[in-house]
Amino acid sequence: MDSYTKQINAWKTVWQKNKKPRFINGGVWEQLIAHWEREDTAETSSRNSRNRKSDRGGKGMYVHNLGACSMSTKEDELIEANDGNPVDRLQLIKVAHTNKTTGQIQDPVIRGVVDLVEAEIVSQSQPLSDDGDSTGASTNLSLLQINEMVEKAVPKRKGGRLVGLARRASSYPASSSQAPYADPMILEELHDKDERIGALEEQNTTILSENATIRSENATILAELASQKKFNTEIMQKQDRLMSSSSS
Repeated sequence: MDSYTKQINAWKTVWQKNKKPRFINGGVWEQLIAHWEREDTAETSSRNSRNRKSDRGGKGMYVHNLGACSMSTKEDELIEANDGNPVDRLQLIKVAHTNKTTGQIQDPVIRGVVDLVEAEIVSQSQPLSDDGDSTGASTNLSLLQINEMVEKAVPKRKGGRLVGLARRASSYPASSSQAPYADPMILEELHDKDERIGALEEQNTTILSENATIRSENATILAELASQKKFNTEIMQKQDRLMSSSSS
């Protein structure tokens, strides 16, 4: 999906310069232009651009350190490294937003969330020693409890979306009764991508069908040429025999 999105964005950039990519089917290009020229498409693109560039009241633009990797993909990697067991959201959010060079969380909002949740975990953890010393306290909280702490601490966007997190069912234990959240914007984008993929597949099917027809026609022409060549050869052979008989 990431590769597909980058390709579409690259084509859109070319279109915005009033140019056309060298290698693209004409029908697909026309359908993409029709999609980009739609009013609702332009509004969605503009809104998403404003959201990405928002300084969040002086706190700066949102920063993560995943590169081209999505939050969901990073969660899958952490789960795989954890022998297939779910990981809590605090671990996910720290890995996703920690700068690999400095070891620090660059985004001030996310850094505040992590500090708040870690302090709450310490306050609710039981001390290991009998004298009440909290040093080295045991984190005996469940994955669901930690996830709920993170959800309460993380700012919410419109529609209930969580800043800095991809909310997925795998973030919760199987026994949790909480239904997974479905982001309306993501669902809309996926729906648009599905439609575009469907249009591309339909176009590809048409092209394959046309190519098959052309190959069939070429085969018929080649068969006719072979037959004509054979006929011409037979005529030449008969003519040679006649000329040979006349001369004798």
